[in-house]
Amino acid sequence: MSNVNKMPKTTITLHDICKKNSKIPITNHGHKSNKIDNELKSLELLTLQSATNPNDLLTCSNISVPSTATKLIENSSLDKSNPAESLSLILDTFSQSSGIASKLIRRKIPRAGHLMTPRHLWIQSIPPKACDVVLTFTKTTDYKTIEWVKSLIVDESNGFSLSVNVQYHSSADSYCFYLTASFHVLMKAAQDVHLPKKVIGGGGLREFILSEMNIFEGIEDHSNFFTMQERQTLILYILNTLRVQNCDWITELVESQPLISECMSNGIIEHLFPVHENKTLKWLRIIWVKSFFSLQPLDKVCDYFGVKIAMYFAWIGHYTGSLIYPAIAYSTFWFGFGRQLDQWTEGVWFVVLAFMNVLWLTVYLETWKRYCAELAYRWATLDQRHQFLLQPRLEFKGHPRISPITGKAELWYPNWKRRLFSYFVSAPIIGLCLAVVFALTILQIKFQDWWDLYIETNEYPTYLSYISKIMLALIIAVLDDIYNIIAVWLNDCENYRLDTEYENQLIIKVTLFQFVNSFLSLFYIAFYLQDQERLRTQLAVLLITRQLIRNIKESALPYVLEQIRFAKISFDLFGALTPSDGPAKPNGERVVSQPELECSMFKFDGTFSEHLEIFIQFGYVVMFSSAFPLAALCAFLNNLIEIRSDAFKMCYVYQRPFGQRIKDIGMWQNIMEVMGFIAVLVNCALIGLSGQVHRLLPDMTAIQTVLLIVALEHIMLAFRCALSCLIPDVPQWIATEMAKTEYIRREAASSKSQ
Repeated sequence: MSNVNKMPKTTITLHDICKKNSKIPITNHGHKSNKIDNELKSLELLTLQSATNPNDLLTCSNISVPSTATKLIENSSLDKSNPAESLSLILDTFSQSSGIASKLIRRKIPRAGHLMTPRHLWIQSIPPKACDVVLTFTKTTDYKTIEWVKSLIVDESNGFSLSVNVQYHSSADSYCFYLTASFHVLMKAAQDVHLPKKVIGGGGLREFILSEMNIFEGIEDHSNFFTMQERQTLILYILNTLRVQNCDWITELVESQPLISECMSNGIIEHLFPVHENKTLKWLRIIWVKSFFSLQPLDKVCDYFGVKIAMYFAWIGHYTGSLIYPAIAYSTFWFGFGRQLDQWTEGVWFVVLAFMNVLWLTVYLETWKRYCAELAYRWATLDQRHQFLLQPRLEFKGHPRISPITGKAELWYPNWKRRLFSYFVSAPIIGLCLAVVFALTILQIKFQDWWDLYIETNEYPTYLSYISKIMLALIIAVLDDIYNIIAVWLNDCENYRLDTEYENQLIIKVTLFQFVNSFLSLFYIAFYLQDQERLRTQLAVLLITRQLIRNIKESALPYVLEQIRFAKISFDLFGALTPSDGPAKPNGERVVSQPELECSMFKFDGTFSEHLEIFIQFGYVVMFSSAFPLAALCAFLNNLIEIRSDAFKMCYVYQRPFGQRIKDIGMWQNIMEVMGFIAVLVNCALIGLSGQVHRLLPDMTAIQTVLLIVALEHIMLAFRCALSCLIPDVPQWIATEMAKTEYIRREAASSKSQ
């Protein structure tokens, strides 16, 4: 047998076949060749046959043919006596043709090929010039409407003319505006929004006043006096002042209504977002996202994303740090000797853990108030303006009128309409949703009972019993998403003027539902079934499953989808990635503008869902840690990941949000205070109904037990109130500094009047 026959079939995998509708002959000196029909998607087999000996064959699979070549010529004949040389010849032929073939392959290879290589190899972005905010139109928006929107934005009649650079994004097949503003316009807007800036000579922060501009530090540097985040916020304020006018050809738009919100709701404008600042963003990715065990750079986060985002990360960081104490104490009890105690000692520890819960949550809430006040003072938001002087929401709709306070034109919506809708539409719908949740939860618990009995009867493995508990956690997550959609719709219909009002009402609606949805099963098991072991298991499953689902849904899945979007852009604009392609070059190869790439990123909808999830976790810890001491440890470990996961979302997944200035976490603080009060009642009730009192005092009657629990509850509440009074909400040094600032203001005002 010849050496060729002994040689195994050699497969050389290349890429897809070439150009359509052409016949490309492959000729080989000394060999016959078959014709390749390029209408085929791929050439699965190419057989090289010796002309002198038809029995000697060399076979290659999926050979790609150059798009510009008409012949693939082998410069020497195949020698059947030297199969290695024949194979080398084929490899050399492929190497010579791969450069030409790569241009052809770009249009044929699936986009998934991008995801198998680092992103910088297949697409990069270049920052735009003179662009702070991007406004994109939908594909269907005609040029006349685009010109009309531009005329309103550049109109100088209101003194707030913006600079507009019209661009075309080929990846989305739509037009967009790159917006920026002159320094003079920014100063006028800063005066309107009362933006605080540093005063020369260490005088702290003062609200910017155009007539006193020379007292502010750095006013001579027009490029850097306002940070990029401040410029973007001021441009958003200017856009919010624009109103619909002189647009007869679009009947859906209502005259005198906010231009941006009307265009968004009617499918004219698709995106409005501030662009990222690459240098600072890269720094945050290194020092904030990837530095897992380092402290958060909250001041830098505040400068880049705004006070509201920074306040959330400060809150979750403070909460996670506070969890260290119960996590260590409860875990020591659980792993040390929690399973080896007699019933009397275990009852004593149960009561001690309940008292520790109340002590910890009170100290945590009070210390957070103080820390929040420090941050608000540092970020110049502690002394906020009255709500009537704040700017309305972008989506707020109303009737135009002259404000009785400022004397300027504003939109007004009567409160009686809002209350009417709340009482007769929102309240019944919320009640119906709560009834549905109650029924589904009870049915699911009944199913758990049946499933556990079925597992036990048929002697199946006990770990299968967790299936029903995981199902309950999944049902809770699904119901949360459905109700959130309903709650947002109800809140939109109630039409609140300010962002704070809108968010506060949404918090009340959602937390009421979440409380029932998340805790009803635990209350049922704890107080109706009175099964401590089952309560412990159900709480552990809910804690772990909810956090896992949330991290996948809010971090991992959006990131994967975003990469797929970027891969699609790269494929559509530049074709498929080939092995010969290197990193994107500044000359334009596989490089798109930064705003065009950011249009494909997800919009950040605020920190509402993040606050809500931590609030539910807080409830699990403060209400049921006495039954499941490891709850605090689970929450602590989860939050270590949660902080970096949320930072990852902000720096990698979402569009940059507009900065917002707040002085605290708002309604969330009040909701957590209510949760603390409920936690006292739940811990006392668990002491009474779990049998701990009867183990400690077996001779007590039922009435005496109830009286003891009520007395214990009053003692805990009194202790909590006393501790709250002893710890002031605002540190003394901040109160002193605020008094100094107010004194300086009055002195300046009196000297100016003289």
